[in-house]
Amino acid sequence: MSSSQTPQTDAPDLAEPSFGVEDTLPVFAPRNERERPALEASRAVVALFLRERTADLSVRQLAEHAGLSERTFYRTFPTKEDTIRPYVEAGLRHIVEQVRAAPPERPLRGVLIDAHAGLLDAARAHGDGVFLEVLYKHEPLRAVWLKVITDVEQAFAEVIAERLGVPPDSVQARLAAAAVVTSGRLALEPRAPDQRPSQVFERCLELLGPALLEPPRP
Repeated sequence: MSSSQTPQTDAPDLAEPSFGVEDTLPVFAPRNERERPALEASRAVVALFLRERTADLSVRQLAEHAGLSERTFYRTFPTKEDTIRPYVEAGLRHIVEQVRAAPPERPLRGVLIDAHAGLLDAARAHGDGVFLEVLYKHEPLRAVWLKVITDVEQAFAEVIAERLGVPPDSVQARLAAAAVVTSGRLALEPRAPDQRPSQVFERCLELLGPALLEPPRP
């Protein structure tokens, strides 16, 4: 068992639910029924991290909150930090599928903004910057999150390539995918109270200029 798997004996007591975080988190469909238990447990743990504003919780606390035995917890998640992976991956897949399903005649920039808006603005229900606040306080958790969003760049490159009519390994598709993922990350950081995360994301895309998200000229 790795050090990240070792239950913490001095973990703080959990606070009583104060604003129903778990009720406000989006629910994503699993790719198949085998994935459903891990995805549901991951969503429950993400909600707990947000509610407590910390990831310094024991495996026992996480397992109990997710409705799992500790034995099942360790079979489901290699480490405590891996608990966020299924939920974050599912959210990013949801965005990619929204982009793929949009009418082909719609400009890509608008499609990306609409696909991200709902999920980014849902973060306001938990206070600006809470998600990144938790991640930056806990380096192993942040490492998992960064790995997940880096891995999903390929999926964004593929769906962007489909819409622009360019190869998925082209510089344009790869650069656009990296820019979109980075824009989403920046949108989750603390910001002025009158700015929604979706507005920050839209501003990031504006700063990229028009050429990156438009079909290449003949």
